[in-house]
Amino acid sequence: MQTGWMRTELVSEPGDPGRPNEDFAGVGLPAAGQGGSLVVLDGVTPPRNGGGCLHSVPWFTARLGGALTELTVSHPDVPLAELLSRAIARTAESHASTCDLSHPRTPQATVALARWSPASVEYLVLSDSALLVESPDGTVTALLDDRLDRIPIRPWPPRPWWTARSATRRAASSRRRPTRRWRPARSPAPCPARRYAPWPP
Repeated sequence: MQTGWMRTELVSEPGDPGRPNEDFAGVGLPAAGQGGSLVVLDGVTPPRNGGGCLHSVPWFTARLGGALTELTVSHPDVPLAELLSRAIARTAESHASTCDLSHPRTPQATVALARWSPASVEYLVLSDSALLVESPDGTVTALLDDRLDRIPIRPWPPRPWWTARSATRRAASSRRRPTRRWRPARSPAPCPARRYAPWPP
């Protein structure tokens, strides 16, 4: 696609030849010819036993990607984070009556957005997608969402006495308190690395 002085090429291949392509890539160009937007979604392959949704990941990425392409062009003054929120809400509404959207394995995707105008370039990166930006001097910068890298690592097993029996007891406890499975271990002195211990049974 040739747009003024910018050339756009889109290529997408499935990660597994035996599965449909679960990704989405699109470019939006306003009729006025000023600026545009780029949308890239990396669909998350679901487990074999599926999740709470009747729809496939390609169905999800096509609708979310289509909504993002339309919104980023038609609302140039709205921040990208707000437009992503609107696109997610629109996609959720399209199947909320038929699917369990509270299920943790409903279709999902990582996101990379870029929007440009004659005066500026905006971007948004969500999860482990990457956006590469080349400056006029040829320097390439990777724009990343590094929040996953900043999550403290929890040792496994947390303690030597973690046995099959105690693991079963703690698993049952964690199901009752799914949002409080771990807590910081108490230490007599602060240390730079955070340690974690399981909740008691």
